[in-house]
Order: sequence, then C-alpha cells, then structure tokens
Amino acid sequence: MKILFCNIAWLDYYKGIYEGVDEPVGGGDYVKKTRDAHEKYNFEAIEIYGDEDKYCLGYVEVKGTKTSPGQLHIEKINGCEDMAGADSVDDVLVVYCAKHPAHNFTTVVGWYEHATVYRYYQEMHFSSDNPDEADVYVQHYNAIAKADDCVLLPRRERSLYSKWSIPRRTAGAAYGFGQSNIWYANEDNELLKKFLEQFTKRINEYDGENWLYKYPEIS
Repeated sequence: MKILFCNIAWLDYYKGIYEGVDEPVGGGDYVKKTRDAHEKYNFEAIEIYGDEDKYCLGYVEVKGTKTSPGQLHIEKINGCEDMAGADSVDDVLVVYCAKHPAHNFTTVVGWYEHATVYRYYQEMHFSSDNPDEADVYVQHYNAIAKADDCVLLPRRERSLYSKWSIPRRTAGAAYGFGQSNIWYANEDNELLKKFLEQFTKRINEYDGENWLYKYPEIS
C-alpha cells in the first residue's frame, strides 16, 4: 500500500479559522506568528470541476530554500521508487496528523484514501461570493481526493492514544516522524511493517462518526 503521513497544525474542523472557536494549535513558527494555517481547509468538501462530486484539497508544509522550491519526494513513498521524475502519484493513503493540544502525543486527525499526491504545490483559485469584492483566495495543496474518500475524526476519537497515536523517532521510536512534516514510512523495519498492517486495518474498519461535513457552532 502507498501511504504517506503528514504533520499539520491542529484544528477541530478544518473548515477555516473561527476566532475564539476553532483556531490552529501547533504547526510551527508560521502559525505562531500569523495565527493562520494553510491547512485550515484540509477537510472542507468543495465542488471544483462543475460536477456533483466534491473534493478535499490537502496541504502539508514542505521545506524549501530561496533557490529551490520545497518538494514532496514522492519517490520515497513505498511502491513509488521508480517515480523520481514524476510530478504526481495516484491512489495514496494520506494520513494527516497533529500534536494533540491537551495531550503530549501526535495523533491522527483524518485521512484521504485514493488520493493524488503532488511533488510541488498546486494552486486552486476561488472567487469571492460577494460581487463587491474582487479578491480571489488562492489555496495551495499537495494532495487531492474525492470527499467520499475522506474522513475527519471527531475530537474525542483523536484522543484515543492506543488507537491513533503516531510514533516519533525524536522520542526514541524505531520509526515515525523525524524533524520533517513528512513521514514516508519507508524504513526497513519489521516493527514498522507490523504497525502499518494494524494501522491500515484500523482505518479500513473505522465506522465511527465523520466530521467532514460538521462545522463549528457559532453563536
């Protein structure tokens, strides 16, 4: 199975930022300085091709330099070793993770199944619904999937350590996230193989609530 783990800022709903109700937690210096997060719409189902299907556009930060744009090395994904020159890869399970704001562990917040993952950021332009506003919002993303293939876990579900916690090598684990926001899960490790078998089984069997169409309550 092609699988990719992405570390992003924590939000409850990922339908935008609602001041005092749903604001990003964690996610690095950019979030701390701006109180914004590019991943704020990762689980908003939108129509983008003029048909009945809705899609989710996923963002995870990839580091770049002044002379070289950041890229997601899709050839590091298991099963994609021969795709060093490819711009994208299809049928990837993309798992979005974040540090739990109330507990000291990294947990799964949701996932895209059958996603297309891009090496470089893509852009989607959205015009304002207000005719008096000429501004166009530009959403950057490096994964896309049909909304029917996306799950956003409820906040309470994400708190289940034994079920959804994701290891970090920085904490001494034999596999898991390192310093990067991307974990390709490609270590040659028997423990990792067992972990991935159990983890993907858990995803395939999940039949709990999906917050994909749930929005924060604004009084």
